[in-house]
Amino acid sequence: MSLALPVTDFAVRLADEGVPLRAIARATKIPSDDLRDALSEAKREGRLLELPRDDWPPGFPRDQRALQLSRLVVENKDAVFLAVQQIFRLWQSEVPLLLALVQHDTVSKKRDSMTEKTVDVHICRMRKLLWPFEIRILTLWGYGYQMAVEHRRRTMDIILRHVTAAPIL
Repeated sequence: MSLALPVTDFAVRLADEGVPLRAIARATKIPSDDLRDALSEAKREGRLLELPRDDWPPGFPRDQRALQLSRLVVENKDAVFLAVQQIFRLWQSEVPLLLALVQHDTVSKKRDSMTEKTVDVHICRMRKLLWPFEIRILTLWGYGYQMAVEHRRRTMDIILRHVTAAPIL
């Protein structure tokens, strides 16, 4: 079964970050067997180093906000991006960077879509815009950036409150 390109790329990215197969299936609403086939193909193509484990270990804390945000991005990326852009008054090119900071522990300055200096400029601007929301971005010298857990949660809460309150187009 052929899956839509953005959803499979998103699933590969989640698998690469260590998210288990069943959690990815729940977030993307792709049947586990189809997802396993897509991830196996990605591994054969060299886009994924190893297949993810089946599910979270027992008792592993799952952040439901992160799963809900991931699901919204997959279901209606444009509406989520527009909402995030309006909430925080970000430039269009800054939205994926903010979502990466929210969804991952760390974010490297090396990005496919922009130079390291451009990332630095965007982060500087984003820090000023996020300050009133009491959201901080930390520098990881020589690598990139991160948000502390409480700032990631606050950002997710703000996004989810606005996105789920507004009708998804």
